[in-house]
Amino acid sequence: MILFDKLQDFIASLDEKQFYKYLATTIGVIALIVFFVFIQHSRKVRYLKKRINNINELREEAKVVLDKMQQVKQQRIDVDTMLAQDPDFKIAGYFNGLLAQLHLLGKKVEESVRREDRDENYQETILNIKFDDMNMRALTELLSALEQQERVYTKELEITKSKKKPKTIEVAIAIATLQPKEQPLE
Repeated sequence: MILFDKLQDFIASLDEKQFYKYLATTIGVIALIVFFVFIQHSRKVRYLKKRINNINELREEAKVVLDKMQQVKQQRIDVDTMLAQDPDFKIAGYFNGLLAQLHLLGKKVEESVRREDRDENYQETILNIKFDDMNMRALTELLSALEQQERVYTKELEITKSKKKPKTIEVAIAIATLQPKEQPLE
């Protein structure tokens, strides 16, 4: 209370001009302090909003990654189930049988098989085949029949106009299948 009494006595002893001068200075200092507090508050709010937006973006990205991971897990389960149904599937035998069924064996010119490792559990068997003197109808029937077999997929398809016979095409196709990776003997 003593401090308050001294302040009251000091204000009472001031003349009117000095009183307004001190009052304006006090109001100015208080306004300046309020202004700086407001600026700091605005900066902090802006910083926190940016941080919240960044966290939300990261959360959305994490959700997308987790969803993709779930899809990959489900696809692995589906592939493992498909591979377990026919563990002795041979892509070359399947394809030659399909060509015999479609009467295209005579059009086959070249065939090669290669294997590539894909992941820790699978290897991909790729069959490259070249055909001469095919027509588009035979090619579409072949592609349609390949599409019906879930175990086989088309990797590459190259179609060129035949130089030997008019109105025919030359086709180079690469089809593939996944196989369980062969475990090394211990």
